[in-house]
Amino acid sequence: MRVILTTVLLTISSYAFSQKAFEFAYYYGKTKNFEIKLSLANGYILGSEIIKTDIKTGKKVKYLPNEIPGKNGHSLVFLPDSNDKTVRIRKRDNIILHKIKEAYESLPGEINGIYGIDLKTYSFNLHHQSANH
Repeated sequence: MRVILTTVLLTISSYAFSQKAFEFAYYYGKTKNFEIKLSLANGYILGSEIIKTDIKTGKKVKYLPNEIPGKNGHSLVFLPDSNDKTVRIRKRDNIILHKIKEAYESLPGEINGIYGIDLKTYSFNLHHQSANH
């Protein structure tokens, strides 16, 4: 019985290690009200995350991808992390990045996006940061 259990566990763990590798690229942007830091998982877009920091209060909220972009490089929608119980439920609270792909051969220097909260919309640009961000 132990042999079978060990074999099953080794087989399952080998699948976890054989997944496609991806690298993080870091982007930063700022408006008059907030800062946005994007960790772009190049090669596995659903591994990406955004941290939005309110400049006045210093409150940070993590946003995770909600929709996979098409092959032509469409928009990627990020929603607040559902595990964060401090996030207030709003009519609309999302970040949309434009022209996002699953994987890039050459990373873009800039990514454009919008942040929507209730009835307000803010445009922003994220700039690629060096590896030592």
